[in-house]
Amino acid sequence: MELFRKILICICVVAVFFGAAVCVVVWPVALPEQREVLFEEEPAANERREAYEIEGVGGSRFFVQSPKSSALNEVFVSEFGADPDNEDNSEALNEAFYYCKENPGTRLVFEKGVYHVSDELLLEEVTDCCIDGNGAKIIHDYGGGLIDINECECLELRDLTIDWDWDKQPLGALARAVKVKGEKNVIDFVFDVPAYAREDMLYAISQCDEETGTYGAKGTFIESYDGQNPDVIKQVTKVGDDTLRVAHNGALERFAGHKFILRSTAYGGSVFTVRGSRDFTFYRLNLYGGTGMGIIVGEKSSHFALRDVFIGPDPKYADVRCVSLDADAVHINDAEGCFVIEDCDFSRHGDDDVNINCGIGLIERVDGRTVEVVADGSMSTEPGETIAFRDKKFHLINFTAVIESYEHTGYKKRRITFREELPAVVKKGGSLYNTECTGGNYVIRNNYFHEHRARGLLLQTSDGLVENNRFYKISHDALRIVMDIKDSWHEGTGADNIEIRNNTIVECGLTGVEVIEIGTHVNDKSSGSYAFTNIRIVDNVFSEICGNLMVINNVNGYVFSGNTITLGESFTQDIVQGRSYFLRDCANVELSKNTYTDVGPHSLVRLVRSDSPFVWARINGSTWYKEGAR
Repeated sequence: MELFRKILICICVVAVFFGAAVCVVVWPVALPEQREVLFEEEPAANERREAYEIEGVGGSRFFVQSPKSSALNEVFVSEFGADPDNEDNSEALNEAFYYCKENPGTRLVFEKGVYHVSDELLLEEVTDCCIDGNGAKIIHDYGGGLIDINECECLELRDLTIDWDWDKQPLGALARAVKVKGEKNVIDFVFDVPAYAREDMLYAISQCDEETGTYGAKGTFIESYDGQNPDVIKQVTKVGDDTLRVAHNGALERFAGHKFILRSTAYGGSVFTVRGSRDFTFYRLNLYGGTGMGIIVGEKSSHFALRDVFIGPDPKYADVRCVSLDADAVHINDAEGCFVIEDCDFSRHGDDDVNINCGIGLIERVDGRTVEVVADGSMSTEPGETIAFRDKKFHLINFTAVIESYEHTGYKKRRITFREELPAVVKKGGSLYNTECTGGNYVIRNNYFHEHRARGLLLQTSDGLVENNRFYKISHDALRIVMDIKDSWHEGTGADNIEIRNNTIVECGLTGVEVIEIGTHVNDKSSGSYAFTNIRIVDNVFSEICGNLMVINNVNGYVFSGNTITLGESFTQDIVQGRSYFLRDCANVELSKNTYTDVGPHSLVRLVRSDSPFVWARINGSTWYKEGAR
């Protein structure tokens, strides 16, 4: 009887495998088509401009134009009243910037020195202009967006340093949490720098590395945001020159014994906001401090370059200033694309290195020519713009419509009316996005991303090349290709044709998450589609891995080849360390020529796992199939 049972089980197993093989033959998933690459013609000759050619992914190319120094008329900011001795240079600098608007072909030069600013600076409709910092520094205490660049063309900002006024309000401080004996739900924060022990320094509390005092505690992540959880902190009392005593609701109990980066603010105004501009360059800028993001680019901006931009604390004060910016280093949203980020150094900021995305709206109601959608403020829905639609499974609908009008109807809600009647396939539960804001065609190369709070690169648009970068001590994922739709943000419309090559990625995913993630998160659920196609991660070096190597979903056409993976000794050996998971909606996966330097003989079993019923992958030239692997 036992023999018969074993034979029956074997027959069933063989049948399942045979059935799966038949499925592969009869119903294969087709490889996605290769995109037509962008190949721009060189811009026409212009005596005021010079064009810089950028070669992108798959042989694509585009150009970024910048003003030609020899053709510009030079003026100095002092001619408009700007002076390092002024308490506030906002008005004088705005007069100088207005002069640039009225006089295309200007090179505006700062005299060396430190210029204090307490209000917004506006560069609007400026053409063929170079703002030359000449090594000067701007110190600001303006919590809103500092420099607004609006509808400019062929603009360069160079050789300028911008810092926050730490004397008026420290941005961050290091402190150790100590349990107060005999007190329930009371904890002391003992500050490294007594001058920073202020009651307003508890807006954000993030665990840090004990040895370096930087973001990225190894294998753990303890954090609290007052803005997100305002009921956590009940009372704050200063009980010593270097100590704040905090009564809380119990949420900070586990903080005791650890060291933290404390911040006074987060997600405030950006240093630079760029809107509707083309052909602009940031060159040799230092962003030492700000209450929000470093550089936000959006509203159909295109053809731009960030070169040799440093984001981090002022090196002179790096021993006491533990943070730089309070949010993303660079955030690119609803731009038209064609940009390069190269030779930059980003660190100590409170969120991601580079987030590239386009806005997306979820359809709640359809009525004739009108839809009601939920979308954050980043998605453009202006009259005359063309909108594309996807169904509930995120499949593209063969239909576009032009916006006639729209209105805001509530928090992150809009009513959009189109010129055309909407077909029946446009339904509640589907999505829509602006076809004029693609954000694609970009090159990110030769940069150093390190020691900050959140993710490295969020690549949520198409046609990207990421090469020759260094990633070190990124707290969360180093590489993230996602569609992320949550209550707070609606980012990403799918992506195609991204190549990530020749990068070095060391000690990333420090909180225990994966180093690489590809997938969709639509209100915490998968879209059930191939939202990402033609993704190639080749010839990179991954080392000192804390958790999973990668978690992959929603991709058709994924190549992971020629990479070197070393688990290393920085983290405790764990069963999930270095593993790769191919979960939902994956097809045409190729894993080949990868070198695992310090794993056992069963590396394929350890490093390739799936929770899907069926997974097909090509590993080192042979087909690998596993059913219901765990």
